[in-house]
Amino acid sequence: MDSGKIVVALLGIVVLFLVGAVFRAAQIVLVPLVVAGLLFFVLAPVVDFLERTRLPRVVAIVVSVAVVLGFFFMLGFVVHAGIASFIKVYPRYQHRLILLFDDAKQLLSNTLGIVNVVPDINWARTLRPVLLSVSGWSLKFIGELGVIMVFVVFILLERPYFQPKLLSAFDEATRAKVTEIFDHISLQVGRYLAVKLFISIITGIEVYLALLLLHVDFPVLWGIVAMVVNFIPNIGALFIIAITTLMAFVEFYPAYERPLVTFVVIAAIQIIMGNFVDPRLLGNRLNLSPIVILISLIFWGWLWGIVGAFLSVPIAVVVKIICDNVPALRPFGIFMGSGKIRDARAAGTR
Repeated sequence: MDSGKIVVALLGIVVLFLVGAVFRAAQIVLVPLVVAGLLFFVLAPVVDFLERTRLPRVVAIVVSVAVVLGFFFMLGFVVHAGIASFIKVYPRYQHRLILLFDDAKQLLSNTLGIVNVVPDINWARTLRPVLLSVSGWSLKFIGELGVIMVFVVFILLERPYFQPKLLSAFDEATRAKVTEIFDHISLQVGRYLAVKLFISIITGIEVYLALLLLHVDFPVLWGIVAMVVNFIPNIGALFIIAITTLMAFVEFYPAYERPLVTFVVIAAIQIIMGNFVDPRLLGNRLNLSPIVILISLIFWGWLWGIVGAFLSVPIAVVVKIICDNVPALRPFGIFMGSGKIRDARAAGTR
């Protein structure tokens, strides 16, 4: 193999690790900026629609941002209130957990002769700090939301000047290619986020109604959690199934019927929404390989934590669209795709 190519490949790997290190170190700045960019793709069509109703652009931006702020403030307030309510009734759950673990120890000792396989846990000391930290995180997110929305406002205000800057900065061919890439990213990411938000809201409502009918505590809180984690591919569905079943098990122990029904109902909701409704509404428009989605989820989750997991799919979409439209990167775009022949041909002939 040519030594020059080996050097270029090694330099590429080093640069990749350096970029990852920079992204991790600059998380406090980059995460709000990336979230603001994604919100821009969602709000830009709304602002355009309001402008067509003869609202001034500044007023249209203020109205759109105010709606988003109100939505997120409501979510944060409900989550914080729900966790605070759970902390108040926590002693009842603590008693059930102690009873459950004592019975588990007795069962293992009587059936298998295993003693002390389940360690003694101080539930008050273990879970209360976790609950308080989650509650504090929801309030912290509300505070950071202000910074994100400032970015969104400035990006929306800057948008009308993008085209004149392109005219001045590039020749006609380059300008057309940059405009095509930007329009493609806007269409794909905006559509993904809008459809995913709609599906997530429906999923949250279904989980809320199911838990309400099953008399599981805090159905509103778990409905909102289901809506939020639905943005995390696969893992979000598994998490909401596990947490609602566990909560029902603790609440109704030693009865097993209600937790079992909870598991079946919540799992059915996730399977139907994830395997039938979601693909039907989104189709193959994202054209992303499942392994690419998984790798993106792991990488951005490791890099930026839970926020990175939420951002993983939109970031992968943006990267693929850029690769599809840059000749030198087109092979990477094809390998990131779902593998459909027509999609590969389309990418190759674009």
